[in-house]
Amino acid sequence: MMHEDLIKEINEDKKMGLDLSDTAYYNVDDGVNDEPLFLEDDPEPAGSPKKPGIRPGIPAAFILGIAACLAAIFLCTQVFGVWHFVKEDKYDYYTDLDKSYGKYYEIMKMIGQDPIAENEPEDIGDEELKKIVKSTGDPYAEYYTATEYAELEKRYMGDYVGVGIGVVQRDEDIVIMTVFDNTPAAEAGIKEEDIIVKVDGKKPADVDDAISMITGETGTKVKITIKRGEETLDFDLIRKKIETDSVAYDVLKDYPEIGYIVISSFIDGTDDEFKTAVKDLKSKGCTKFILDLRDNGGGLTNPSIEIADYLLPACKIMSENAKDGSETVYNSKASSADLDMVILVNGNTASASEILTAALQDNKAGVVIGSKTYGKGVTQMMHKFDDGTAVKLTVTEYFRPNGKTVNGVGITPDIEAEGEEVLEEALRELTQ
Repeated sequence: MMHEDLIKEINEDKKMGLDLSDTAYYNVDDGVNDEPLFLEDDPEPAGSPKKPGIRPGIPAAFILGIAACLAAIFLCTQVFGVWHFVKEDKYDYYTDLDKSYGKYYEIMKMIGQDPIAENEPEDIGDEELKKIVKSTGDPYAEYYTATEYAELEKRYMGDYVGVGIGVVQRDEDIVIMTVFDNTPAAEAGIKEEDIIVKVDGKKPADVDDAISMITGETGTKVKITIKRGEETLDFDLIRKKIETDSVAYDVLKDYPEIGYIVISSFIDGTDDEFKTAVKDLKSKGCTKFILDLRDNGGGLTNPSIEIADYLLPACKIMSENAKDGSETVYNSKASSADLDMVILVNGNTASASEILTAALQDNKAGVVIGSKTYGKGVTQMMHKFDDGTAVKLTVTEYFRPNGKTVNGVGITPDIEAEGEEVLEEALRELTQ
């Protein structure tokens, strides 16, 4: 890229692609005018009083001085790399960017100049970007179109447009684990344990893909094909705004001293909902608690850390390590709700749910009952771009308080049980 083109691009503050820019170098010779900086006055008639003027040697000396300064600056910035006309961090950013991606930018620029190319570089579509992100080998990496990200954002804010179901990944199947009351799915007769086969005639690649396909605009239609036993059924549904809480609770039937709390996912405000549930159940006379995290696939990390902080005294909640080796440690404050409780988990308990489970188990705050958890011990960061699209990539691996990993390993319960035995074991533990 010519220096003058780059200067223009930087001045216009443009971004290219995924926040990429070319290396920034200023050509200090640009804009140097060869015209004299000073012009002598016209000669005055003989005998006229002399006016103050500029000595003829001064303009030339001044020009030579400027030229020498410019030459020195050029040598320092372009040859020796001593000075920069951008901040140090920006210079390092542009230099690293050029080193890592300069070739790709040059290729894109050449494609843009190809007279018979059918597509411009900026015409690379969402499908191609999805393939690029998936090709990283990160199973949790995802590229979202502007529409998909808008729906995802609403879902994590507890307010989205869909049909009213909660789904999980079970091996190769996408299984409906929750059907919310008074929703299109409930009214149509969709049931828990139904397996989603297709959405609008297309098989979803995974849970995230299924959710993206099922959610949409209010009033639009979506056709969901499900497998129920040996039957295959089609449901034509109309999407609508779904308002759900991530926390449900009640006093356990026949056990007035036991409060039962279910966290279905971790979204914005889940920690506040949980604290409200505990307070309300205590006011009803509950002194013991069951925290059910079965089939909770995670969500936002921060609410799970906040709940751990609420339940635990001063101790370690978790630590996470980035690829560069840096570590961040999360600790709880000294205050604690100090509840007598058990935690229920299964193979679909994952991610943020595992952060909370490991923190409670390692700090002896509750007995974990059920089956081994999923084993998703990594966290992702979502980056939203100016056009509304976004990319999700794994940024850290987290470790439980005892220093062990969860990723690919899961959490082994203190008491292993399945099905109806899980609640039986929970009651036995709380009433003994």
